[in-house]
Amino acid sequence: MRTTSTLFLWSLGAVSLVACATRAVFDAPELTSVRDDLSAFVQRQLTEHKLPGVWIAVLDQRSGAKPAIWARGFDADGSPRDAETPHRVASISKLFTATCAMVLVRRGMLDLDTPIERYLPTFAPENPFGTKITLRHLLGHRSGIVRESPVGHYFDDSEPSLERTVASLNDTKLVFEPSTQYKYSNPAIGVVGEVIAKVTGKSFEDAVRELVLEPLALGGSDFAARPDLVARCAVGEMWTYDGRDIETPTWRLGYTPAAELRSSTVDLVRFAASTFDAADPQVLDRATLESMWKPQGGAQRGCGLGWFVRDFEGHRLVTHNGAIYGTASTLLVLPDDRIAVAVIITKDLANDLGQQIAARALRAALATRKGRQLDPPVFPKPVGVEAARALAGFWRTGRDWVHLYERDGELVFSPNVGVESRMRERADHVLVGDDVLSTGGARRLERLQSGELDDGNAKYVREDGVPGEAPDKLLPYLGEYGWPHNSWIVYEDQGELAVLIEWLVRDIPESTGPDAFRFPSGMYGGDAMTFERDAQGKVVAMTVGGTRFPRRNEPDEGGFRIVPRRDMAEILREASAATPPPQPKNLRRFDLVDLASLDSTLRFDIRYATTNNFLGTQVYPEPVAKLQRPAAEALVRVHRALAAQNLGLLIFDAHRPWSVTKAFWDATPDELRHFVANPVQGSRHNRGCAVDLTLFDRRTGEAVPMPSEYDEFTERAYPAYPGGTSRARHYREVLRRAMEAEGFTVYEHEWWHFDYRDWKQYPIADA
Repeated sequence: MRTTSTLFLWSLGAVSLVACATRAVFDAPELTSVRDDLSAFVQRQLTEHKLPGVWIAVLDQRSGAKPAIWARGFDADGSPRDAETPHRVASISKLFTATCAMVLVRRGMLDLDTPIERYLPTFAPENPFGTKITLRHLLGHRSGIVRESPVGHYFDDSEPSLERTVASLNDTKLVFEPSTQYKYSNPAIGVVGEVIAKVTGKSFEDAVRELVLEPLALGGSDFAARPDLVARCAVGEMWTYDGRDIETPTWRLGYTPAAELRSSTVDLVRFAASTFDAADPQVLDRATLESMWKPQGGAQRGCGLGWFVRDFEGHRLVTHNGAIYGTASTLLVLPDDRIAVAVIITKDLANDLGQQIAARALRAALATRKGRQLDPPVFPKPVGVEAARALAGFWRTGRDWVHLYERDGELVFSPNVGVESRMRERADHVLVGDDVLSTGGARRLERLQSGELDDGNAKYVREDGVPGEAPDKLLPYLGEYGWPHNSWIVYEDQGELAVLIEWLVRDIPESTGPDAFRFPSGMYGGDAMTFERDAQGKVVAMTVGGTRFPRRNEPDEGGFRIVPRRDMAEILREASAATPPPQPKNLRRFDLVDLASLDSTLRFDIRYATTNNFLGTQVYPEPVAKLQRPAAEALVRVHRALAAQNLGLLIFDAHRPWSVTKAFWDATPDELRHFVANPVQGSRHNRGCAVDLTLFDRRTGEAVPMPSEYDEFTERAYPAYPGGTSRARHYREVLRRAMEAEGFTVYEHEWWHFDYRDWKQYPIADA
């Protein structure tokens, strides 16, 4: 490893050391205007998108000058973080692996166009095409290898070795003929790393350290799990559309060369600077770098060897992104202009936002060279409740469609393929994506006088009505597959089988036969998806490419039940003898109304007056549902408004005595207590302002389908759960919109639970 004096060569003109401190401050005076612009820009993104943290480094090396660096970390509240905080930079790791491989190519130890079996004789995935895989194919993602390997894949928490991970590819079949198509593959870069290990006689981690990291003086970066880096490594935040709480995984992936570099934004821009013409230090000459920046397959843009290449406002841009559990990383480099920007956000899949921040930094750096400053950014604004509700509904264009929803005054765009976006309005009244997953105007909608919506490529027409029944042949597949840290949700959408990948990305595979599908494009483009059945014919697993996803447990057909923490009769006796918490004075007097007395067409199924509930125990002596009068009258208005759709309200529960809430809490296991209220605070049910309900069909009297059963304490109960059928999700949205129109708000974990707006004005009651 290089000495401190070597590291200091990078620092001239860029770094000052605070007295008695160990952290370097990167605040080059040449980049003061960049700092001022980006600090304000990042602060807005932190606040607007509720980001846990953002790290940014900007390096500008003007002709004949030392590199100037501005770098800073921002905490959620905007306070500074160590600029050199290490992160798992995910797929940016591939650039370092590619660089290491090209060092060996330059030394004559590897050849780009020799079949890979020369270096790994046992490497033998099924290849029906005859064309041999080469190092060039692997580095350019044109090998045809599956996106994920059977062992050591993105979801595998067993931390297998690189050797085992690569060996598992022998159980896979190439998706495409090598060299013919671009197919992004994580284990393909794992193969490159294993080749590096074999030809150097060292571990991959040692080889890349000696050949790349140490020569470039990148002491804050390593593929090995160095204790000092692991201890300081930032851990990001996972999130889902439906709001479930997921602990961020930190275990190592099997394809280390593709994803396991720990580095900082400062080291990333230093690495980028080593690619500049006549850089010092450097490990590759210009000719080799130019070969890496040449898109494969004769394209003008796209994947070269490791790097991705495209135009940035008239400047050549070479780049790579990274996405790993809880962390999104971006590296943008203008090699001809000698400018580099790295951005890391500690929020899962926030890459689009990271790209926007990095692009702003590039523009600011280019403007600074011309003595200019960027105009202040202009951000789109919320459309508001009225406009969002007017647009809400189902919209179709050809074989594609989108659902638009109103959520808290925002318009949400949910396509059949891709990611969801929060849509906001620009000054020209065009709607554009503005959230973690979509920024910069790439997703847009223009409202036409015809009533259609135009996204710039196609026009969408609103289609009202209830979706058709899901095809019977698809129903056995519907559910969740994988693990708690990363589940895939298989659902039905407009008669098609659909998949929510890694919590956030929607796709629709094509059927290729019994229990068999294939992804036509996207993240897993070309990969097969097959379902596995047990001896009884029940679907028990799903395999995508080389990865097997076990089916996750679902409630029994008899309904969801918990196992009480202790004897239920004892819990009920203790709860009935307990005293409710003290209440503030000057609250409203109770005025409970029996809902049955207000409208004879309301229907009731008071579950807690039966044994058909999550406890399997009767807790009410009689089936009565009461609410405070304003809430009750609002509920009746909802019921009557729904008649236009031949729907009505079916009530499960309303006012609930406090002692029953306490019994629920005392009986429920810790991991499920977010489904029941803490008796210390009391429940909105205890105040007579909460109701549990669903819809029924007035023509048949039957309850309509919903994504889960009532009282099912699983994620399927969440109001934004993306699974199930189109019809069930449609009815759930109809219920929500009808209730919200009369002042009710859905509870975040239960689609059936609605609170009336005045609930805080009433005391807790046990009677």
